[in-house]
Amino acid sequence: MDVMLIFDVVIAIFGVYMIAAALKMKKTGKISSAVITAEEIARCRKTKEFIAFIYWKEAVFGALIIAVGVLGIINDKVVSLGAFNVVELLIFLAAFLWFQSQLRKAREQFL
Repeated sequence: MDVMLIFDVVIAIFGVYMIAAALKMKKTGKISSAVITAEEIARCRKTKEFIAFIYWKEAVFGALIIAVGVLGIINDKVVSLGAFNVVELLIFLAAFLWFQSQLRKAREQFL
């Protein structure tokens, strides 16, 4: 079995999970433990504001991760896109770092 294919499938599934967690957080009004720890959730002073600030960013992050995973699967199974694995890694890291910076801002504002 191709290790990169497994990696790409896991990335795509992770993106779906992040989008689902964001939508559930928006719908229920409860902060997801996928975003911050239970201790941080208990310390949150403004739950609704935190959710409003972070849920759409989490969904965008999930969508970017799904795109990276799907493009990786295409690269592995359909048509080789050359050095796409490096580009895939860079996009993943950029999206992750962006989301982490947004999460840090949310922690500073609402925790």
